[in-house]
Amino acid sequence: MSQTLFENRVSRKFVVYLWLAGLLFSFSNHSFADIEKIVLSAEEKTFIQEHPTITLGSDKSWEPYIIVSPDGNITGYDAEILKKVNQLTGANFTLAVGKWASMQAKAKVHKIDGLSTGTAAPGRTSYLNFSTPYLTLQKSVFVSTGNPQSIKKPEDLQDKTIVIQKGNLADIKLAKQYQNTHILYVDTVEELFSALSTGTADATFGNGATLYLANKLGMPYLHIAFHLPQQLDLVFGIRKDWPLAISIMNKALSTLSQHEKVRIQTRWFSAQPISQVKNIQKGVTLSAYEKYLVEQTPSIRMCVGPNWLPFTFINENKIYQGVTADFMAIISERLSTNFTLVPTSNWSESIALMKEKSCDVITAITPTEARRQFLTFTQPVLTSPIVLATRQDQFFIKDINNIGKKPVAVIKDSSAASLIKPYYPQLNIVEVTSIKEALNKLSEEKVFGYIDSLEVIAHNVNKENHLNIKISSTLPIAFDLAIGVRKDNDWPAWVPIFNKVIESISDEEKRQILNRWVGIQYEKDVDYNFIWSTLAVIAVFIFLGIYRYQVIAGYNKKLEELNQELAKQAMTDQLTQLPNRYLLDKEIQRVTATSKRYGEVFSMVLFDLDYFKEINDEYGHQKGDEVLIHATHEMNQATRDADLLGRWGGEEFLLVCPKTDLQGAIKLAHKVREHLARQRFIADRQITVSAGVAEFHESENYQSMLKRLDDSLYLAKQAGRNTVRYSDIKQ
Repeated sequence: MSQTLFENRVSRKFVVYLWLAGLLFSFSNHSFADIEKIVLSAEEKTFIQEHPTITLGSDKSWEPYIIVSPDGNITGYDAEILKKVNQLTGANFTLAVGKWASMQAKAKVHKIDGLSTGTAAPGRTSYLNFSTPYLTLQKSVFVSTGNPQSIKKPEDLQDKTIVIQKGNLADIKLAKQYQNTHILYVDTVEELFSALSTGTADATFGNGATLYLANKLGMPYLHIAFHLPQQLDLVFGIRKDWPLAISIMNKALSTLSQHEKVRIQTRWFSAQPISQVKNIQKGVTLSAYEKYLVEQTPSIRMCVGPNWLPFTFINENKIYQGVTADFMAIISERLSTNFTLVPTSNWSESIALMKEKSCDVITAITPTEARRQFLTFTQPVLTSPIVLATRQDQFFIKDINNIGKKPVAVIKDSSAASLIKPYYPQLNIVEVTSIKEALNKLSEEKVFGYIDSLEVIAHNVNKENHLNIKISSTLPIAFDLAIGVRKDNDWPAWVPIFNKVIESISDEEKRQILNRWVGIQYEKDVDYNFIWSTLAVIAVFIFLGIYRYQVIAGYNKKLEELNQELAKQAMTDQLTQLPNRYLLDKEIQRVTATSKRYGEVFSMVLFDLDYFKEINDEYGHQKGDEVLIHATHEMNQATRDADLLGRWGGEEFLLVCPKTDLQGAIKLAHKVREHLARQRFIADRQITVSAGVAEFHESENYQSMLKRLDDSLYLAKQAGRNTVRYSDIKQ
């Protein structure tokens, strides 16, 4: 076997390992979170038993949130969200429909138990508690087709008439912010659309559902004049004297993944039962308005990353290639729309052209706060893990905070820097213009590492034959590669159109595209003169053979270590780097079996950070994530090597204590609690935990012990927090 063929096989194996690792990482990112079960307190379970039906009211005309069939069956976005909540909790949240004003009146006097499809308006706080938002939509100003009053900015609303449906407190409050405007109140959505089409009113407020309703009612007379900075946060409101109902609801909503929410939203906001136009390709269904947009836009200017294989690449003939190029080809075919490539020399230039509106869309882009200033984003087309590459002589790195001030290369204007900064604020980032520059600097020891997509690094290391470079760490974040769309004029309306096509792409089609590009090989010509010269000098040949064998043996060992490290990632919580619920379940099952077989005692402690929601509300979720990371580090410091601390979910953490009785576990829980209370993560603010403790007894099972733990934690919370309570099965 020639050395070149031998090296190619090693390279192929390298890419296969890394690609499988990427799939494994992605699976750990989403799958385990999706199957996570909700742990309800004893009081919450009792509440569900005592209230077998909880009825929430909404307006019968508010499609697609609420869709009422002729036989009275209720479907729609809200109905599906509540169905998920019921599945997760065992509760029975149901919907009742009528006129919105009537539903509010009934909720006030408890003829129904709350409201759906509403906002947390101050006027409702006297009789309702509100859930966390279950849907957020951007508000827009709508006018009739043709925009006869030339309303293009907020100032143009002066002396205009705004039509609003009665009882819509959020829109009424918004309208009153504009001076010298007149408000026309109507009872129904049909009357609202009619007022616009006849010129009785000049404008109204709406969101993505507004266009749906207009097309559904056969009244496609609307046009988006401009977008507003306000967002519509829809919440469930439940009667004030039922706080446990809101607690149950919020637990379920927090468990729903973003991917699941986007799937449900795309399904209902895309469905057009009337006035629908079905594309002949793969069943993509467009509304009349969406079809109009597509027909009026025969060509879309597209910017891409010119050198980010295997995802995006512009070859010497100015042809767009790569994984996302194949996805865009499908979108082009199914929409019968042409994407015109705007060639650029680097990623920074592509971003600049999007800001200048010289391009309409940009592919393979990760949403960030800075980019949301000038772009709107589709759902992710695919997700790629972010990794750290180093030279072969470095050990695998569990936490890249430990590398200190060593320089790490990141592509300029890529999202990598903004994504990693919250996790690693002290990282010494060196900006480079291309992957080639990053890998060359790394190979020549001008930087310590290079952070980018796993597939991108694997592809380019293989292509450039950088055998002295390896993957040394997988970061707890990933690139969500979406399509970025211009934020001005009608372009945001393209986002749901693109989402429909993305949803229509089958898993098999995705696999075929990925198989075509991930792991692509670049064959090199064999230098036969060199081979024959080497064979002529037998001593040199033997020396090179032995040397090559040693290099490859060491290389394979490193690959095996990488495989083991990435397999570990499947069982690690991304944010805190602690064992996740999947690994905790496995460990509990193991120690339970050992306890029953050999009579070995063990206990568990369930911790919950006190008032953590207040931290998120006051300082933001980014700071909340930092508190979680620091808190878990300190909790780990206070435990023993034999114990296993993992993230149970949200701000809850489970400590498994083998060969530890109840008293020992209580003592350990107090040690952790006291240690954490001495720390300060936000100025001088104290962060505390409450804890529930239980010892396993052979007469019970895994589930009953978890229930005792949860009940004990609830008692600790009720006792004022920052305390420990325990459950003894003998009591």
